[in-house]
Amino acid sequence: MNLSDQLPRVFQANADRFYQRVIIATLDQLPMHDVLTVGEAKTFEEFAGSCAAQVDNYTINEAIKAFALTFDGMFERQLRRWATVHGVKAKTWDKLLKKCAQIRSLDLEANEMSDNLVEMHLVANVIRHGDGQSCRELKVRAPGLWDNPSRDYYDLVPGPSPASDELWMQPNDLQRYACAVFRFWGNVDPLPHAALNPLY
Repeated sequence: MNLSDQLPRVFQANADRFYQRVIIATLDQLPMHDVLTVGEAKTFEEFAGSCAAQVDNYTINEAIKAFALTFDGMFERQLRRWATVHGVKAKTWDKLLKKCAQIRSLDLEANEMSDNLVEMHLVANVIRHGDGQSCRELKVRAPGLWDNPSRDYYDLVPGPSPASDELWMQPNDLQRYACAVFRFWGNVDPLPHAALNPLY
């Protein structure tokens, strides 16, 4: 058994452990409120409770964004390591993903991974760099990340908010990205009993 055959299984297991032991374990400890109270409060306690709920939702949104950035970075490092073993070179992330999929003739579109992997990478770019090309592309690709009809999130930084700071993510967004990463490595895993479609 050669090294390159073992890597997808190891990458999938490492990503899964990080998702379960760090991301899920952390998010489960953070409170999140479905609806935020707005308007004039009748008592100071009511006002303080409303402020606390806003801070809770802001905090969990920041945590989710930080984990999206970290998870994307981990996946890119894994891709680059696997590409190196196979002698694959690519200058951009998009080309790297496609060339790594081609190593095992994986059709990213047919396997419904492409959209979530690309979205995860764009999210990471927006979190890292703020407004710019990635932000504009992400708003077209995933407008739901800005759609907040219940107004359960407010940017707590004073002044006008750039579009990138109004990105409102949910735990299920991270779950979609994680599942896409797990499925990618499962579907390029040549070893017996590969986990092709892990569900969470």
